[in-house]
Amino acid sequence: MATRHASIAFRHLSRRLLGSSSAAASPRLLGYFHQPGATVCLNDYRSQTPSAPVFAPIAGSTSPRLSLDFLPIDAASSRFTLYDSHRGLLLLLRSAKARGPHLLVCDPVSRLHALLPPPPRSEARDFVGAALVSRRGGWGSLDCDAVLVTVPGGRPRAWVAHVRGSKCCWRALPPSREAIGFHPFWFECRCVHAAGSLYWHVCNNDSALALDAATMEFSFARAPSLILDEYTFAKFRFGETPDDGRLCVGALEWERLMLCVRGTGSKDGWVLERDVCLRKVLDSVPGLPKDAPGRTSRIWLGDIDAGRTGKVFISTLGHGCFAYLLDTGRLDCLTTDDGLEYGRTIFAYFSVPDGGSDS
Repeated sequence: MATRHASIAFRHLSRRLLGSSSAAASPRLLGYFHQPGATVCLNDYRSQTPSAPVFAPIAGSTSPRLSLDFLPIDAASSRFTLYDSHRGLLLLLRSAKARGPHLLVCDPVSRLHALLPPPPRSEARDFVGAALVSRRGGWGSLDCDAVLVTVPGGRPRAWVAHVRGSKCCWRALPPSREAIGFHPFWFECRCVHAAGSLYWHVCNNDSALALDAATMEFSFARAPSLILDEYTFAKFRFGETPDDGRLCVGALEWERLMLCVRGTGSKDGWVLERDVCLRKVLDSVPGLPKDAPGRTSRIWLGDIDAGRTGKVFISTLGHGCFAYLLDTGRLDCLTTDDGLEYGRTIFAYFSVPDGGSDS
């Protein structure tokens, strides 16, 4: 009976979020999910244990304060980590070396969730990342596809999970012809959705691993030469432009924020869209070194906001997490009500139209 009442309550909530049928034609940004933690210095960064996932609604909006308290206790705690957000669904992962990684898919609005079984063949030692690929149906449905990426023998391979309600079947795709020339340790496990593809960044590498969501083919996407020629080890990020969703690449080095988009007139097809000096903006960050080398070693571009609000997220070591608005130059410190710093990956969370599906 309690479950039925909860289902009815969240059905009403879903309808309120979606609004009229005309407003439901496109997803609406409700807020951000992340896993906060205490501000730490360099020596403590890798040892930090994140808190349980939390939701931050859009400031001043009527979005509800969603939570994951409906999940099993170990998933609602920090035992599971946030790995992706796509079309109103979240993907969480718990790594179990003996039996392979465990994925959990949930819809915070309808409060539905499904714990996926590991792939038929354990490749835990070759696991590098996971993501949501597509969703069929709107709120109240968990019909979706997720992907788990491994690198057996140094070649990327996708395991696709077809989730239909409470059932899940895995499909192993052949390994890619593309071979990686670095140790899998350097992969960033969380991906970026941008312009129809999924991107896994690689630390200290000039390319990111890309997966075409339509063809499920892997490739390596090289960063623009405008960035690579300027900086030896630029910490670049793929993303989408806020106005029209074009593929873009950003980097923050030596107090300079660069944003490149596809265009003509350059040797590799990338042109400079934004070039902003952040020296005066960074002067407002308490405790941040005043010299450019000191700042460069402590700050980097965390991500281009997937919510397409015109913001980029700036991460630091020991000085907090920030949102920078490109059009106004405003810098906001991102902290929770209890003073914790926003998680290193901030996932934009959208409503999904009733009956909507990926194109």
